[in-house]
Amino acid sequence: MRARFVAMAVLALALAAGYAQAAGLTDQYEILERHHEALGGLDRLKAETSVYFDGTFTVAGLEGTMKYWGVPPDRSRMELDLEIFKQTEGDNGEFAWSVDQNGKLQIIRDETAVKAREVSMLKRAYEHRDPDSAVFDVTFEGIELVGDVECYVLKTTNTIDNNHSIEFFNTETFLVEKMVDATSDGEMHTRFSDYRDVGGIPRAFRHYMEHLPIGQVQVLELTNYEAGIDIDPALFEPPGEDVRDFEFVDGGSSVDVPFEFIERHLFVNVAIDGDETLWVLDTGASMTVLDEAYAEQLGLETHGNLKGSGAGNVVEVSFTELPPYRVGEIRFEQQTVAVLDINSLFRQTSEMEIGGILGYDFLSRFVAKVDYANEMLVFYDPASFEYEGDGVILDAPLRGGTFTVPVAVDGEHGGLWSVDLGAGGNSFHYPYAVEHGLFEKPAIEAVGFGAGGRMNRRYSQFETIELAGFVLSDPRISIPWEETVGAFGASDITGNLGNTVFRHFVLYLDYERQRMIVEPGDDFDRAFPVDRSGLQFWVQDGEYEVLHAAAGTPADRAGFRVGDVLRSWNGIDVGYFDGIIAIRELLREEVGTEYRVEVLRDGKSKTLKLKLKDLF
Repeated sequence: MRARFVAMAVLALALAAGYAQAAGLTDQYEILERHHEALGGLDRLKAETSVYFDGTFTVAGLEGTMKYWGVPPDRSRMELDLEIFKQTEGDNGEFAWSVDQNGKLQIIRDETAVKAREVSMLKRAYEHRDPDSAVFDVTFEGIELVGDVECYVLKTTNTIDNNHSIEFFNTETFLVEKMVDATSDGEMHTRFSDYRDVGGIPRAFRHYMEHLPIGQVQVLELTNYEAGIDIDPALFEPPGEDVRDFEFVDGGSSVDVPFEFIERHLFVNVAIDGDETLWVLDTGASMTVLDEAYAEQLGLETHGNLKGSGAGNVVEVSFTELPPYRVGEIRFEQQTVAVLDINSLFRQTSEMEIGGILGYDFLSRFVAKVDYANEMLVFYDPASFEYEGDGVILDAPLRGGTFTVPVAVDGEHGGLWSVDLGAGGNSFHYPYAVEHGLFEKPAIEAVGFGAGGRMNRRYSQFETIELAGFVLSDPRISIPWEETVGAFGASDITGNLGNTVFRHFVLYLDYERQRMIVEPGDDFDRAFPVDRSGLQFWVQDGEYEVLHAAAGTPADRAGFRVGDVLRSWNGIDVGYFDGIIAIRELLREEVGTEYRVEVLRDGKSKTLKLKLKDLF
């Protein structure tokens, strides 16, 4: 999940291109000139050596304050305090940094953010005003109505990244009514109003923001705005010390923690107030997540109702203060965590009950070693960790708290992929799949699930996938069936790498140095069983029900239909099987394996003959 709090822009609803001649202006640079004249002139704006403002910030039932300090073009600091959720972002002129809701410092190094930072600095230096700029291209897009106000529309693109902005200038006042700031994650739409004179320059004191496509609305109401004030340069520097909210109980510098690898997910025991539950370990979770029902059981108060990006869709989360907890011999202090209904999903797909998801708020404190073959985790204190093995060290900049590494599929589909230990399989992002014609490959349709709920997907088999110079054969990689909202919809990431690849390796996840170390594991050459049926079950009202029977597969040829209720398998009542996971394992047996499956359909019993075969 990812929650966005940075204010940018809002959507113009009505196109009125026919107004262009009536309004008179069509030259984009003349419009920009008139805009800056309305703000007191470019010389006056450039002379504004510093700025500070503060105000109230509201979002999804949370209310607090925002403070901002800036020295253009490259130094800034923003503090957001919503009580239960706090965030600080800064830039010291050399690099950007952030401190999250639990006090964890992160230096921003991922390529997308670095490019966006460069574009922002150049725009704050008014480089886009130059018609001969080698970076910016400003185009006149006509006139649109913003509410009942006619606005000149200018679009600004650049040669550094694929982002763009669209500004709507009032044709009478030449002040900005709206802005659309488009990135690979979506669009931030901002409506500006309540302009007030500050030292001879009109400033918007109300910003109404909507992040699309998730639809999260945020409102900033300024209380104070000051310019030309003295600001201590130290304010723009990151904290000198990082948070340390954990301890190794035995006083050492590392801890071994066993995990269970079930249905391609990693589960560890977490103890809270003496109560121990299984939690998923997930590098793709930008926050630690507590199950909604478990939070209620613990008597925890929740706050807010924020929208964020889950796997394949939008999720709504609240926040709470998680009491001190323990993972093996690691003891954590209280943390702010997200709250989400995740057990309804696990009950349907695995009949499991879990307490939550250990994400960035847990993992980022360590160098985490993940040995899949031996089902063992080792958490090292980053202050004393030194790697002495023969593995391949990859630069892996964090993007939203998730590692990104270079991966190549079939030697041609390269780029950066997200490292997601919370994902069972691998998936191309939808924009990449469309751009590179991957929907033309033979594929099997399937249904997937994530924090964002149900996703219709299709998966194809490729020849190779290469990570850190190691090559695996015949990987199955899925693609969202249609354009998706959420974690798999970003256009600047090629795909999402999951445990069907990682289970061949030993991984070291070094958050402080933003790197990943890859060693071949004991199962590197193992051929893991795969589904040979095209049949998917889930749990509905205590029954094992057919969720999907893919066209052209053994399930389809056997005559399975969505909604069929499983009754027996080779004459054995399903009640004797060890749950839905055991039934799923039967579908991964050798080619040629035959089953007689009794199902209940429309109140009548039917026996279907299923014969397994390779799907590709």
